[in-house]
Amino acid sequence: MSRWTTLPAAVMVLMFFTTGHAATDPRAVLRAIVDSTRGTSMRATLTLAVQRPGQETTYVLAVVGDGRARSLVHVRAPVRDAGQAFLIDGDNLWIYTPRLKRALRLPPSGRSESFLGSDISYNDLGGRDLEEDYTPRLLAEDVTAVTLELTPKPQAPTPYGRVTISADARTYAPAEIVFYDQRSQAVKRITFADYVPAGTRRFPTRIALSDLLRPGYRTLAVYSAYQFGIAVPEQCFTIRALESGC
Repeated sequence: MSRWTTLPAAVMVLMFFTTGHAATDPRAVLRAIVDSTRGTSMRATLTLAVQRPGQETTYVLAVVGDGRARSLVHVRAPVRDAGQAFLIDGDNLWIYTPRLKRALRLPPSGRSESFLGSDISYNDLGGRDLEEDYTPRLLAEDVTAVTLELTPKPQAPTPYGRVTISADARTYAPAEIVFYDQRSQAVKRITFADYVPAGTRRFPTRIALSDLLRPGYRTLAVYSAYQFGIAVPEQCFTIRALESGC
């Protein structure tokens, strides 16, 4: 067994800095990048602007997360969609619709589907799929940026052939993620901006997702009224919270 596999992520990241990047481990770098996209435990308002050729729809969401693999999302606006809710707990995803007044569990095959008709998939909403479903390797590195290339693990539930991620070399705050199909054609790009402190991390509060195969298909996600490092009750991540809120 490699000596790296027995070290906690924080130790590996510390060694990355203190050895002048000589001990760069792509798994530790990827973990740190994913940590930055998750922030810490939080409550926030998330505004989604879903842009389509000649049309734009705006959603307002209330988000609660534990900073790891659990999050609860409630739709507040527009009125026609208000009351819908989504609970993510690791590999499990439940959807609540007021019309049915019941929670439905989405099968793993459905996690790549579009969220509220946007360019965001359910996989993008939460969890650690990039870390769990892909094997990273260091593609490029200098004093300002680090870039990883991810290839799917065998039987990983992903439609992508590979993924590239670039981030700040000092803080690991993500800058860009590009997804490629099985023919190595870029099909989706996510860019990050407007970072704020979230504990020891730099959390991006402005995220843009673009469909590279369909011009004019773009989703802008902006966080506001955010609170980080707060105590989040366990009941926030239960099926009951889908209907009653948290």
